[in-house]
Amino acid sequence: MERGLVGRKLVGIREQRMWTQARLAEEAGVSPTTVSGIESGRILRPHFGTLRKLAGALEVEPRELLSSPGPGEEDASPLSLEWAMSSGEAEFERRLEGASIEGLSSLSQKLGEEHDRLQQMYGEARGSEQRRLIKTMIRQVAANSGSVEASITVQKDKLPEHSPERRSLQDENPDTQEPSA
Repeated sequence: MERGLVGRKLVGIREQRMWTQARLAEEAGVSPTTVSGIESGRILRPHFGTLRKLAGALEVEPRELLSSPGPGEEDASPLSLEWAMSSGEAEFERRLEGASIEGLSSLSQKLGEEHDRLQQMYGEARGSEQRRLIKTMIRQVAANSGSVEASITVQKDKLPEHSPERRSLQDENPDTQEPSA
């Protein structure tokens, strides 16, 4: 089942706060089944009162859960960290295929920073539930980073050998430079 816009946004904001679905449900005063249903897409049109409770618990405006990107916004920054962390695997891979090298490089850097941030949080975490959630997110970031790096390699291989873009990529990633003949 395809996750709706509200579900994707809810997952992204909840995970940024390192909250489980159960914690969000408790903080918002709604059932865990409701949170799970919205996030999974089983509930595509949640009641506004429910959204208001969820937004209040997450300390965001309800419209942040409801707003869709305006014209051109999605294309302007299609590879944001928030999108990478909340998109499904198929959508993630599809968007990587059509992305520019610049976009992929930027996302790779953001994922690296997020990985470092999560590792620091893991070391500071108190309690097994929070550590489990952080460890899951670290795995997701690592998997996404691997996909992005593979996409960069594919894009680089499509460039002419002596193009400025390819040289620029090699300068940024010296580990991936090819041996000179």
